[in-house]
Amino acid sequence: MKKLSPWIILIACSSFIILHFYNLSHYLINFPTWGDDYLFLAYFSDLPRLEGKEYWIRSTEFHNYIHRIVGARFITQFYHFFSDEFNFKTLTIATNILLLSLLYPLYQLVNKINRLHFIPVVGLLFAWNGNMDNLTLIGVLVHATSMVFLIWIAYLIAQNKTRNIGIWLSLIYPFISSEGLAFIPIIVFFLIYERDRKAWLYAFSGLIIGAVYFWGYVSPPEEVVSSSLISKLLFLVQGTLIFLGGAVKHQVLLATTIGGIFLSNTLFILWRYHKTKDSQLLFAGIVLTQILATGAMITLGRAQDGNFNTLFAERFSFYGAVFICITYYSWIQPNLMPSISFQKTFLILPALAWIGLSAYTAYPKLQNLKTRLLADASNAAYFQMNTFYSFGPHESNLLKNSGVYQFPRTLLDTSAKISKELRLEALPSYEAKIREFRVQGQGNILVYSAGRAFCFLPINALSHSVKIKEDVPFNERTSSFALIR
Repeated sequence: MKKLSPWIILIACSSFIILHFYNLSHYLINFPTWGDDYLFLAYFSDLPRLEGKEYWIRSTEFHNYIHRIVGARFITQFYHFFSDEFNFKTLTIATNILLLSLLYPLYQLVNKINRLHFIPVVGLLFAWNGNMDNLTLIGVLVHATSMVFLIWIAYLIAQNKTRNIGIWLSLIYPFISSEGLAFIPIIVFFLIYERDRKAWLYAFSGLIIGAVYFWGYVSPPEEVVSSSLISKLLFLVQGTLIFLGGAVKHQVLLATTIGGIFLSNTLFILWRYHKTKDSQLLFAGIVLTQILATGAMITLGRAQDGNFNTLFAERFSFYGAVFICITYYSWIQPNLMPSISFQKTFLILPALAWIGLSAYTAYPKLQNLKTRLLADASNAAYFQMNTFYSFGPHESNLLKNSGVYQFPRTLLDTSAKISKELRLEALPSYEAKIREFRVQGQGNILVYSAGRAFCFLPINALSHSVKIKEDVPFNERTSSFALIR
C-alpha cells in the first residue's frame, strides 16, 4: 500500500486540477466577464505605442482610485510577447497556471506530517465554488496572484533559511494587489515580536513603499456618514467575520457565526505558535492573518453603505477557498492540539465531502456564467447594448476597432422562431437600476421589438429570472420572445 500511495495521491490531485482547467476551457468564451476586464484590453492595445514616461504611467496607474495592480499589467505585457491578438479566455487560463506553483510549498509542508493530506489540501484549493473568481480575468490576474504571492512569501518567512528573502520580497506585495499594504504592518509586528534588529529598517522601507504607492493618489468622493468610533469598529469587525464566513454560507447571521469560529481558530494558531515556535503554525498564522486583514480592507472599501451582501460577491471567493485550505492544514498540525489525540486522517472525509458539495453548488453557477457570457457577447456584437456591466462607446470601440480583439466565431443564432407561449412576469426590484422578470426555461431569450431582433437576455437557472438594466428601452408587453437553448 505504501508503494501505491504516491500514485493514488498523484491521480487524485491531478483530477482536481484537470477538472478546474476543464471548467475554464468549457465555460469561458473570448469575452470580458466583468467591465473591469476592459482595462487589460485597453492596456494591451496601447502597449506598442507606449514609451518612456507614458509606459511607466500606464503600467502603474491607479484603477478604481486605490488599486495599482502593476503585477497584473506586467502579466498582460508578458502575454503580449507571445500574441498580437488579445483573447480573454486564453489569458485567463494561462494566468490560472500560476496556481500550480503552489503545489510545491504546500506539498513540502504537508509531507512533513502525512502526504495523504495533500489530497484534501489540493482539492480544497481547487474547489469549484471557491474558484469562481478565477474564471474572471481581473479575478485571476489580481486576486489569485495575490494569494499565490502570499502563500509563497509565508512559506519563505516560515523557513529559517529563507526568512530574510521572504521578508524583503514582501515589500513588493502592494504592487501585486493593494491588500499587500496590510501585509507590511503584519511583518513589522512579527519582527518586533521576534526582537529582530531589522524591524525598524523594514518599517522605514515600508513607509517608503507606502509613499511611492500613494504618489499621485486622488481620493474618491466620500459620502459623509455620521457614526461613533465604536459603531465603526463594530461594523469593521462584523464585516470581516462575514467576509470569512461567506466562504461557507452566504447569509449574514450564519456567515458572522462561522467567521467568528474562523477568527478564534486563527487566534488559537497564533497562540500555539507563541508557545511552540512551530514553523508550520507560523506559516498558517501568516496566511490566515493576512486574509483577515484583507477582509477588513474590503469591508471598508465595499460595504461602507452597510450592505454586507456585497462581501458575498464571487470575486472574493478565492480568498475563502485559500482560508479554508490553510485552516484544514492548521487542523492537522500535531502541535496545534497535542493534548487531544485522535486519528487526524479522518479529517480527509469531511474535506472531501466539502469538495463534492462545492462542485455541486458551483455547477449551476458555471452554467449561468456561460449563458450570460454568450448573451453579453451577442449583445455587444449585434446591438451594442445591455451587457451586465457598463457598455458604452469606449468599450464598443475597444472590442470592434482596437485591431487586437476578435469576437468568438460561434455566437448565438439570431434566426430562432418566436415563441408565443413565453411570458415574462415582473418581479419586485432588488438591485438598483435593474429590472427583473420571472421566466421559465433555460438558456438565452432573444427579444423581438418592433418586428426585429432587439437584444439577448440570459436566464438565471437558479432564480429562474432574467435581468435588464433600466436604461435599456425595453417594454415586455409589446415585445415577443424566442427561447434559445
